[in-house]
Amino acid sequence: MTNPIHYVPGKGKANRAAYLVGTEKVPAAVITRLLTALQDQSGAKLDRMFYQGLEKYPAVLDALDAYKLPPSDAVAAFAKIQEENVKARAPKQERTSKVEKAAEIFAKGICKRFKGTPEEMVDAFLEIVAKPEFRKETVDVVSAFLKNHGKSTLGYVKTSNRKGNPKAQEALAKRRQDKGNK
Repeated sequence: MTNPIHYVPGKGKANRAAYLVGTEKVPAAVITRLLTALQDQSGAKLDRMFYQGLEKYPAVLDALDAYKLPPSDAVAAFAKIQEENVKARAPKQERTSKVEKAAEIFAKGICKRFKGTPEEMVDAFLEIVAKPEFRKETVDVVSAFLKNHGKSTLGYVKTSNRKGNPKAQEALAKRRQDKGNK
């Protein structure tokens, strides 16, 4: 008997990945969570958890019954399809240090301002930065930004007068307040 379960890849936020059991659809995210919960389960406990996990999708359960697929076989079929068709997750990226982040930010500015080899460019930048007038000028510019634009909700000095979405800002402020009250 051919497998009645098929994977349909998503094409964006409006059209998410799903599994088809016959003609009935269940979101791939539901199956992924279900398979994770059912790991190392067997027997009656697997059956019960399987039916509970898919209780919002009675048409899918009916389709599985129509194909005479018991939960253990259905789980095995879903797992096999997931293993074959779902893209591998990107490996976890290690966090970059503050030095690396700052170096990348400054490197972009250095590349736009200085010429020569990378070593010459960085040396020219460090030479300018070491001068006392550079420090004074930078403090003046930051002070002007602070005076003209103020600080962001996170406490950073703003460099422009752009305003974010007011509703989003209110929701974010409320969320932070609620999180702080816990």
